[in-house]
Amino acid sequence: MDRRGFRPARARAALSQGERDDRRPSGRQAGCRRLDLAAFFWSFKTANYEAIRSAGIEAWRSDVRKYWLETEPHLANVAHFDQLTLARYTHSTLKIPAGDGIVFIGDSAHSTSPQLGQGANMALLDAAALAWAMDSTNDIPSALAAYAQMRRWHVRLYQFLSNVLTPLYQSDSSIYPMFRDIGAGSLGKIAPLPWLLAKLISGQLLLPHNPLLLSEKAGRGEAPGHKFV
Repeated sequence: MDRRGFRPARARAALSQGERDDRRPSGRQAGCRRLDLAAFFWSFKTANYEAIRSAGIEAWRSDVRKYWLETEPHLANVAHFDQLTLARYTHSTLKIPAGDGIVFIGDSAHSTSPQLGQGANMALLDAAALAWAMDSTNDIPSALAAYAQMRRWHVRLYQFLSNVLTPLYQSDSSIYPMFRDIGAGSLGKIAPLPWLLAKLISGQLLLPHNPLLLSEKAGRGEAPGHKFV
């Protein structure tokens, strides 16, 4: 597991079980082989990576089975470590996500741990803010400055929350998981926490209402161009 202050590493494998499927959904030829794929993440400290490899793939699979026996059919498809991808992540935020003739959105502007599952949300909100800023003025430097200002506090809030909450999911501590389970489990059912958690996971905490949210008409495609409220 990962300790706060370490750079976590994630081993990712596309685990598949194939079967013949004569049903034909859109875009698939009759009789084609269907592959049911799953993304599998296993976290450990980066410093332990070489030791894990040296112990061998079977030792790693045995370790996984101790936590989740049901993965056995999928683990059988992982014959060597070259089938896994070592991924490192850290928390990093550009002070100004734009420059002379260049602009950054998504992970290139604000990388973070994946605990809140907000990578795609943040990137889409970046794109929406940038589109609105570019549509609001013909002066590119002013547009980029407006984009940076619009996203600044929302991004900082989620970077802070991700940094604080990461130890609840990846830590050597036996206490942090208890707080996580109590907070998200039992207390999470008491108002207003369900509303707060929904706002958190949907990326809407501290989100500027104007202009990042599409209007109802624009959302239905009734208005052309970038129409925001």
